[in-house]
Amino acid sequence: MSWTPCYEAATDPEAHVVKGFLERRGVPCLLRPLGPTIYAVAFGTEVLVPAEWHAVAAQWLKGRRRPPRGVVALTAKRVRA
Repeated sequence: MSWTPCYEAATDPEAHVVKGFLERRGVPCLLRPLGPTIYAVAFGTEVLVPAEWHAVAAQWLKGRRRPPRGVVALTAKRVRA
């Protein structure tokens, strides 16, 4: 079975949430830390799925990358007083 990345999480807890979301829908998942360190939070974590499940998992996760409400974009223009 060939495993392919379907989601790159910034933190380990986020990766576990995504993994649980997919597993509840029957998609087998593995987690792989990014970066050569014991501190996986510093580099993020990939969620891997079997290649034949990739299209389904990607469709379910499509809307997951929305910023939370109240987040101000870094490109916002400065207002002079």
